[in-house]
Amino acid sequence: MTLATQADLSIGGADPARCEARPIAIKGRMRGELALRLLLRGSRCDIHRFNARTFRLDLRPEQKPVTPATRKQETVSPLAPVDEVVITRRPVALTRIPRSVSVVPGRVLDGNDLDLPQLASRVAGMAVTNLGPGRDKILLRGVSDSVLTGRTQSTVGLYLDDSALTYNAPDPDLLLVDMARVEVLKGPQGALYGQGSMAGVVRLVTNKPLIDRFEAELGAGAGATVGGNMSWRGTAMVNLPLFNQRGGLRAVLYQDQSGGFINEDVAGHRATNTTTRAGGRLALAWPVSPDLTVTASAVAQRLNSENSQYVFSRRPPYHRETAVAEPHDNAFEGLSAGAEGNWGGNNYKLSLSHLHHRISTGYDAQPVQRFVSIPNSGVLFYDEAQSISLSTAEFSVLSPRDERLRWMGGLFLARSSEKFAPKLTDVFDHTILYNETRRDEVDDAALFGAVSYDPTPKWTVALGLRATQTRHATLSRIRNVHLLGYAPKGDIDGSIHGRHLAHSVSVSYRPRPGVLIYGQVADGFRTGGFNTTTQAVTSIPQVYRGDALDSYEIGLKFNTPDNRWRLNLTAFRVEWRNIQSDQLRATGLPIVVNIGDGANTGGEAEVDWTVNSDFVIHLAGQINDPRLENPNPLFSRDEGGGMPFIARRSASISADWYRTVYGYRFENSATLAYRGPSPLNYGPLRDVRMDAYANLDLASSVLLSNTRLAVRVTNATGVRSNSFAYGNPFSVDGSSQITPLRPRTIWLSVSRHF
Repeated sequence: MTLATQADLSIGGADPARCEARPIAIKGRMRGELALRLLLRGSRCDIHRFNARTFRLDLRPEQKPVTPATRKQETVSPLAPVDEVVITRRPVALTRIPRSVSVVPGRVLDGNDLDLPQLASRVAGMAVTNLGPGRDKILLRGVSDSVLTGRTQSTVGLYLDDSALTYNAPDPDLLLVDMARVEVLKGPQGALYGQGSMAGVVRLVTNKPLIDRFEAELGAGAGATVGGNMSWRGTAMVNLPLFNQRGGLRAVLYQDQSGGFINEDVAGHRATNTTTRAGGRLALAWPVSPDLTVTASAVAQRLNSENSQYVFSRRPPYHRETAVAEPHDNAFEGLSAGAEGNWGGNNYKLSLSHLHHRISTGYDAQPVQRFVSIPNSGVLFYDEAQSISLSTAEFSVLSPRDERLRWMGGLFLARSSEKFAPKLTDVFDHTILYNETRRDEVDDAALFGAVSYDPTPKWTVALGLRATQTRHATLSRIRNVHLLGYAPKGDIDGSIHGRHLAHSVSVSYRPRPGVLIYGQVADGFRTGGFNTTTQAVTSIPQVYRGDALDSYEIGLKFNTPDNRWRLNLTAFRVEWRNIQSDQLRATGLPIVVNIGDGANTGGEAEVDWTVNSDFVIHLAGQINDPRLENPNPLFSRDEGGGMPFIARRSASISADWYRTVYGYRFENSATLAYRGPSPLNYGPLRDVRMDAYANLDLASSVLLSNTRLAVRVTNATGVRSNSFAYGNPFSVDGSSQITPLRPRTIWLSVSRHF
């Protein structure tokens, strides 16, 4: 406090007495920040700098002192893994979290401008379908309801910092520019995140505004695909201190083109599936005081694909012939605001967010002509337009994290409003053959809390609960129906209510620092909804029920004292009741059915080996046995056989290393990923299978002062395997659809940091 008065500093956060700093005398002229760091050297407090005169003290958890012999072996590497994450809602060291968490660090993302499908192979148990940019579905831990994205809520929660990005829509495929890391929390998170997290949560963590310095970065790149069109990319980032270092602004802009590689023979053998994407982010931070920070952010992206990327097995590789193009448009905007403060030792946090997501997808619907009840040209087009608005508000309170008894509590409110408008038309005379306007509103209210207690320094028990009440209302107007067995029009209006008490219970044991043995029981859930149709005779219920999932997990986390070895082992059992599954009618129109019960038993492993300060090897793998049990006889009679798109075995090995050549620093990486075969869907399409394949990606860059030159090669071996046996709902029964991996692509890029 004497220093704060003498140097005119504002110091908040932890009580300085709890820092346990050694009393020393400081003499001489120096900056206030340097004096503060000298006073707290060797103490239990970290210093968080807001500006030249504003600081916050953060208390570190107690750790066992390191012996001198061990200290000599310590290696601080720029390639070292991330030590702490916030996906569990409280900043916690990875080695102390009693659940399976994976992190893709910022060093993997820097300069590569990747997206989630390219990162999935580095995370044990993570898979992303390959329907196309902006159309993919994220799957975790072998939990898969379908390969389709339709009426059901996602099984994986996708977040940008504290804001949800999806409800029942596919991954919007944000370009991961200027990212700090990607955190993946596996297993059901009903107690932490509520609905939409039955399989886990993926959190994209952005770099936050810096209030004490200017920095900027410009990047450009070009890519050449074997047999395809050229690709290119441009990115920009700027960070500005505001109001005399009392606030900060960080802005990101990007635009890119992913060159097409599927040749449409009716278009003169031209690659037609080119995708363009443009977007940006804006973030503001204002530390009102050392104990209170206000933030705001915005994100927007537009993605447009000229055509889909599947082919038919009867055609040459990367060639197909369809009657009409199948475009996809994807527009995403999000706003968020928040405030976080510390009072009385507790952390208070308020988060508000709103997103608007518009999706339009077209399909060649020629096979539907056999169901059309009026004369038609036979060339039909199906357009599926979807518009989603999601608003959320959350308030939480967290106790100090260094206490023996730690607790958290909060309130969550959300409203999702969706408009779904599918339309079937005759391409030549524009006759409407099916048209629906459907609106869904889902209201969520939840109270949640968690308690962790250390009965001894080595044991921790934890309990989390979340009480949720949900209302789902649907209003559908179906008109201009000219399909055999369907009434020409119809109206459906209904609502359902649901309540659920989600839980998580864990016990963990730390025999020594860096080692954690734990067991956890948790659950996830989704409420039901409505099928809408004018079909005269149907066995599909108008209302589908909610489903629930229970998970049992045991794990081991092991870090050597010098952090050269990190090992995460997990064994799990998942039991899933009344699985909601997006499926297709005979006409190709979407429905949801409770397909049956399911189970999955398996194990995951992730290993990091820091060979030396310039070389890290990362291993990831999963073995599991997904099965359908008690199948719904109205749709499927076959038990077992796996779950859609879930491979029984998958693994990857990644190597990241630095090397200095003639004084220049080279950064290199290589990832070899293997994915086993998997079924396409439940029911009749279970016999359609995706191939096993291995894929190799390579990257290298050199830093010349503030300029980075890089080369990256994807699918380096030119694998042509069928990565996804689906692309069109109307022809999937009558043809063998194949989605090949993008051919070998070489990227050259340059970026400069200011």
